[in-house]
Amino acid sequence: MAQEERRQERAEGRRRIRRQRAVVGGALVLVAIGAIAVATGAFSTTHITKIVRVVVTTPLPSLAPSTTAAKAPTSSLPAASAGSNGSFTPPASASSASTGVLRRGAGSSFAALARRLPGPIGVAVAPLGGDGVVVLGDDEPAHGWSTTKVPVLVALLRARGTSGLTSTEQQWAQLAITESDNQSILDLFGDLESLKGGLLGASAYIQELLHESGDDRTVVATAPPPAGAVTTFGQTEWPPSEAVKFFQALGRGCLLPRSQTRYVLNLMEHIIPSESWGLGSSSFGAPVAFKGGWGPELDGYLVRQSGVIDPGSSRGVAVSIVAHPPAGGDSFGTGTEMITETAQWLEREVVLSSRHEASCANGAP
Repeated sequence: MAQEERRQERAEGRRRIRRQRAVVGGALVLVAIGAIAVATGAFSTTHITKIVRVVVTTPLPSLAPSTTAAKAPTSSLPAASAGSNGSFTPPASASSASTGVLRRGAGSSFAALARRLPGPIGVAVAPLGGDGVVVLGDDEPAHGWSTTKVPVLVALLRARGTSGLTSTEQQWAQLAITESDNQSILDLFGDLESLKGGLLGASAYIQELLHESGDDRTVVATAPPPAGAVTTFGQTEWPPSEAVKFFQALGRGCLLPRSQTRYVLNLMEHIIPSESWGLGSSSFGAPVAFKGGWGPELDGYLVRQSGVIDPGSSRGVAVSIVAHPPAGGDSFGTGTEMITETAQWLEREVVLSSRHEASCANGAP
């Protein structure tokens, strides 16, 4: 009962925050999106996604390793990454046969895992080859924190077109993704703002990318970040079931040309050791491209991670995991342990097998 009361309190807190932010940012973003739609035409068709119950991930072939040296963390207490909580929802029948991404019985084994963990956990998986999203556990909207750094980089690459990133932007990109450096992503977002007419235009441009990936639910945040947060976009409420669609589209090569897709995924395959918990610490027998995010919430840290297992392969699977550790003590450390335990569960349950080549809803750029 105590856990259920905490879940209800968290849910009410999230609803209050979303109502407040909707007044400041939601309407403005919709106006900016409408302006883009008028200028560029209607949005492209989104992927039709079936919500089922399963988990998987996969990485793409990488480019040459980056040359910037990794920095050691300066504190045992992490700064907020570039940010809500929920409760475990028993999965419906695990229809892994319909998607082929999880073994039979994965729903039952996930329920057992969720009972052992100290807080709610949510997982969404989607194959790169084939359709469908499998959701297990909590799927409440939760702050994207630094996982949203990947959409920011993808948006800037797309806005630059064939000219690509400058050498300075490449250095920022490496730091922002491999070390989750907040100043670097702010610099990249600033360049996107310059190209797209400011905060609203840049945020709407990122949201258009989410829309193209099949996510017509998420609104990119534009309100000033609260204390403990650094970026506007990191406060975007991004449920696992929607986040996984973006990484699925990225892994399929639907958002960028092949060389730029490989560039982004290569960065995600070279995360520094101190941030390589979860998907980065598991052995899937294939490359894994991933990005973590974390930050303080009203009742402790929220910790999340998204990525692609075996990218560039028809066996690949996109995954998004969100953990809601209890407040008090080392909430962040507990959250990373929850993500790691869930990744280990996924390692046992995911099925990496060749699937048909899925086409992009809007055609690869």
